[in-house]
Amino acid sequence: MSMLRFVKRTAHACALLTVVLVAGISVYLRVEQYRFRREVEQLLSDVRELELKKESAEQVKVILRKWGFGEWGRGPGEPCVEDECIYRLELVPKGARGHRLVDPFVSALATHPLEWLGLRPTVVNAWLGIRGKALASVSFSVWTLGRGCDGQGRPECTLMGYAETEIRKSGWSSHQQPLVKLNQSLLHPDYLVGAFPEWLNADTGGNPAVIIWAELSPTASALEVSRLMQFDLSCLTRFLSCRERDLMPAVWAQSVEDIRQSPNIVACTPEVSKRVAQLADAIAIIRPKTLEFSLPPSYGQPPQLRELEIIKVIKKPDKHSPQLTNVHVDKPEMMTTADSGSPLRAGQEYVFFIQVHNTPETAWMALYPCGALSLSEATLETARLAAANGAD
Repeated sequence: MSMLRFVKRTAHACALLTVVLVAGISVYLRVEQYRFRREVEQLLSDVRELELKKESAEQVKVILRKWGFGEWGRGPGEPCVEDECIYRLELVPKGARGHRLVDPFVSALATHPLEWLGLRPTVVNAWLGIRGKALASVSFSVWTLGRGCDGQGRPECTLMGYAETEIRKSGWSSHQQPLVKLNQSLLHPDYLVGAFPEWLNADTGGNPAVIIWAELSPTASALEVSRLMQFDLSCLTRFLSCRERDLMPAVWAQSVEDIRQSPNIVACTPEVSKRVAQLADAIAIIRPKTLEFSLPPSYGQPPQLRELEIIKVIKKPDKHSPQLTNVHVDKPEMMTTADSGSPLRAGQEYVFFIQVHNTPETAWMALYPCGALSLSEATLETARLAAANGAD
């Protein structure tokens, strides 16, 4: 009998010890999560303040030393030089540093127990670029575990929030169809925004994700920068993980408003054609050998116009971009010239304005709406002027 009582007491003591241990771990992780959130909020504040004040390179370096930014280079494989460099800083919750469970793309089954204890897998990155004697660009991103990405509260996914004060020639914005990007540029020429799902995408390791992004041009006002570089980081410490509309509320609201205002068909005018030329990642004189479409290699993409003969490249795409011989065409009405409204004909030469989507995993090109023009001195002048000024 005394042995049975001893066993019961031991079991009760072990259970109590386990509860105390779990409670202690939970308190520790929640405290560290709050500290992490405050740290990220301070970093975001410092980064936004630099952009809003357009600080000098010396003032930027004060922030670099304060946070311990490291040199990333001028671009992939390009080391920094004295007057041009991009610096990078990554932050993760202290309780998960050095552990793969900090990865917001890890399986939800593995992260649920940690979420209950108070730890939310999150990775934060900040990038600062200097060129010459001044700040050139600012970028801030938050990747965290999310929920409700199907609009019904399930399933778990990864939210990828991103804002940068420099519109990229390729990148997340290029995931959007050319029509969407053109409509946005006509609504607000100084910035682009978006929010869209990425199911089974190679960039996300095959996990469901939603990308919310904002890219602001150097001409964007301080008010636009302040509004669109907002992150609601309070959802990093809530009991339930962030929803897609929580992380960047201003960008989400702007994306919804853009969809409401955007027309389904863009009227091709000379002004629209000039804007398309400015947006284009590549501009070329092209002779289609045939106007028959072929199915694209990837499911869900529009058909391709193949067998394009390149007569002359006026603006070259990035060095790692695919060849200009295959171009996606979203809508049949895009197979007419923007300047004359005439149907494209095989064997004739045209000026094409093209959007490039280019990542290490995927690469493709698409024709912009109002992006096929008859070959003439006027259209060539528009193309040359856009190429000389640089796109985006």
